[in-house]
Amino acid sequence: TRGRTAPYASVGCGKLSISTAACALINDYESFSYVLLRKNRVNNRLCIGVLFLKEASPDSIKISRKKMKNGKYVGGIEISNSKVLESLFGLAATAKKATRYDVKKDDSYKNFVVIFAE
Repeated sequence: TRGRTAPYASVGCGKLSISTAACALINDYESFSYVLLRKNRVNNRLCIGVLFLKEASPDSIKISRKKMKNGKYVGGIEISNSKVLESLFGLAATAKKATRYDVKKDDSYKNFVVIFAE
């Protein structure tokens, strides 16, 4: 299930990249500019919650998107903040090689997905 169509997140080099398939779990994800990251353990498994926000709030991180030559954005998003990511994912966040994790939609909140980090 780890192909292009499966929802996943990659962590490494101080960046968190969320795939197009994972972003598509959120309705109209292109309209969001910020995310709020939260850490929790569910059934003794590390989970990172990603709440998509339209406006900045304390502790939120700006989303970056890559543009193609024709001016359109590539699907998926990137979050760059190595200190925050290292506190959430440990050494995997600053490793030279990216690590992939599964992503699922969580209906606890609106515009919320969970990255299963273990």
